[in-house]
Amino acid sequence: MVTRKDVAVLAGVSPAVVSYVLNNSNYVSEEKRKAVLEAVEKLNYQPNYIGKSLRDKKTYNLGLVCDDIRGELFAEIAHYSECYAYQKGYKLFLCTSHQDDRFLRSMTNHRLDGIFLGTSIYSSDQINQMAENGIPIVLYKAKEYDHLDPRVRCLEIDYTSGTYEITRHLLDQGFEKAAYMPPYLSGVNVWREKDYRFKGYCRALAEFGMDMDEHLVSFDTSSYEAILDKAETLLREAQREKKRIAFVTGNDYLAIRIMQRFKELRLYDPSKIAITGMDNTASSRIVTPTLTTLDFSKEEIARLAIDLLVDKTVVQKNSVRIPTTVVKRESSDGSLKSSRKSS
Repeated sequence: MVTRKDVAVLAGVSPAVVSYVLNNSNYVSEEKRKAVLEAVEKLNYQPNYIGKSLRDKKTYNLGLVCDDIRGELFAEIAHYSECYAYQKGYKLFLCTSHQDDRFLRSMTNHRLDGIFLGTSIYSSDQINQMAENGIPIVLYKAKEYDHLDPRVRCLEIDYTSGTYEITRHLLDQGFEKAAYMPPYLSGVNVWREKDYRFKGYCRALAEFGMDMDEHLVSFDTSSYEAILDKAETLLREAQREKKRIAFVTGNDYLAIRIMQRFKELRLYDPSKIAITGMDNTASSRIVTPTLTTLDFSKEEIARLAIDLLVDKTVVQKNSVRIPTTVVKRESSDGSLKSSRKSS
């Protein structure tokens, strides 16, 4: 069996340097790092991670929990997170969120070394219970929470300002109705004004002297079908009233699904309908018409999350704010010709 000492001899370094390289735990010159990695490959060295876990009292496993792994946002975040975790000697496991204590207990019982919560479905009490078990927690924060344990680190996405700017942009375009379609499982029916996106939407309406009309909000986010049905109902009502309507949608994936539903029903007229998304994913740039959306760095979010979970030398405030910017594209341009005429 090939040992770490064999790797060290072939690479011309000490066994300690081999450990530094494999664990990414200390500075090693690029020349020595390259020599170690070449020796590892040549000897087909397999580190004894079980023994290492027992010695260090770590599993070197992290968890990423999100509501819908089909969505592009967390697919992209998961990609960068896995890469950063691997560089630091960790494996990343992706899980779909479940709203029950049994799931949360299973996450803590698996002795993960850290959990990145990319979901808004859990209450402060549920998150705090996880933190009290001694597991580092990083929260993708898209709403306000009451009394979070100070050990919970938060990446606060500035959806409030971004959604405000998007809604304001749509109202500036003269759309007479502005509907809000929250993301799947976002729980806006429970959180209401605590939800950052909803807060930004309401702020823009107030600035234009418009009351928030609950009928224009999809408070049922329990399924994609429920949100799509609500969007279709609102569009048909607007068309009967001969009014232009805009849909402020909580992510690009949902926005594109709404757009596709309207096209399938031959109801989509971009001169009278605007649809916006959030997250600036790849699909937002290739759909027709291209999608107005919010942009922020998914790579930066992943890097921060992994650093906060595994690197005790990283000193950060409990909450790190991630800025957003509006990317204006064709889907919110009311001057476009009707798709029925152009198709």
